[in-house]
Amino acid sequence: MKPKLPDIYAGINDTILKFSMLKMPSTMHLFEPQFKNILILGHQNIGDILHNMAILKPLHKALPQAKISILTAPIGKALLEGNPYLHEILIFDKKGEWKTWQGKLKTLHRLRQKKFDLAINLKSGSYVCYFLGVKKVWGIRKVDKTLTVKRNSHAIDIYLNVLRNKGIPFLEEDIDLKVQTTQKDDSDLFNILKHTGFQANKPFIVFAPFSAWHAKEWAYTSYGKLSEILVHKHGFQVVLVGGKEDQQKVHQFEPYTNTMINLVGKTSLKQLAALYKKAMLVIGGDSGPFHLATNMRRPVLGIFAPTSHLRARPYFEPQNTIYCQKELGCNPCIPGRHFMACDVWNRTTPCMETISFDAVYEKTLAILDVLIKNE
Repeated sequence: MKPKLPDIYAGINDTILKFSMLKMPSTMHLFEPQFKNILILGHQNIGDILHNMAILKPLHKALPQAKISILTAPIGKALLEGNPYLHEILIFDKKGEWKTWQGKLKTLHRLRQKKFDLAINLKSGSYVCYFLGVKKVWGIRKVDKTLTVKRNSHAIDIYLNVLRNKGIPFLEEDIDLKVQTTQKDDSDLFNILKHTGFQANKPFIVFAPFSAWHAKEWAYTSYGKLSEILVHKHGFQVVLVGGKEDQQKVHQFEPYTNTMINLVGKTSLKQLAALYKKAMLVIGGDSGPFHLATNMRRPVLGIFAPTSHLRARPYFEPQNTIYCQKELGCNPCIPGRHFMACDVWNRTTPCMETISFDAVYEKTLAILDVLIKNE
């Protein structure tokens, strides 16, 4: 199927934006390295937190003497622990202390006492930074009126553009998204795998099929069929991963359990990152576990339909993406435009139905062929 012209133009614009941000000097602001204590206001879910990490190394490189802290959700602590560019991880728990006014005031007071002189707000809008007494606030869209955001830009490019807009230079090699793992994570993963029939000397492919939004999930039966072929015809192991919240969905894979090693709900995020380091390929949709594989710089194949592939596709391997190329009148799902209606009604997603098994299988083989040749 030929891609639509709007998709081609959007892809070209996306490439031009990325090139300009990485290679061209900024003329919008002259950066002055006067900041000593910086707070980054990050996001609350796994995928966005992983994308937020893009600014850490460039910021640290530009301000090596500054203390850089990040305010994030409890889940973010597991992803950010050990990051060499961070001084402190601060927790913003919407389900805990932040639920009450007393808790909000206590949290804001604790943050204000740290006396940050720069807040970088990576959200489209947040009032927290205005109560901290900081001298400067950088951010996107509503926060910084001088910052322009190209339509269909990748989320990582949007965050990096906050720095570029202030005159902070960086190159592509400065984008370090890796989650840090330890020997303990490796050994804990080994202890989990040794009870599953996993063969350490045999190549394996990881399936990350689950999402908090049902609409983002490719058909489980298609994953199952793909697993059978990869195992029986091509000799790979297939490992199924997901969070504890996904365990209730695993029964739908029962017809294919003889071809899958089930780790759903059995690993921490750090252990999952350790698993990805050894995987030959990770296949999944627009979800936190899939984006974690991208951050670990592993070969991936992304399956996108309701959400924009241009905004969330694999950043380092944008070509390894299969997406809905049919205009249905409601895609991509965005606020005010049939936003996740399929999810609300728990119905089959028309855009995801356009992603055929043959397309995913052929793309999988093409990626594997390149990987095997380059070994």
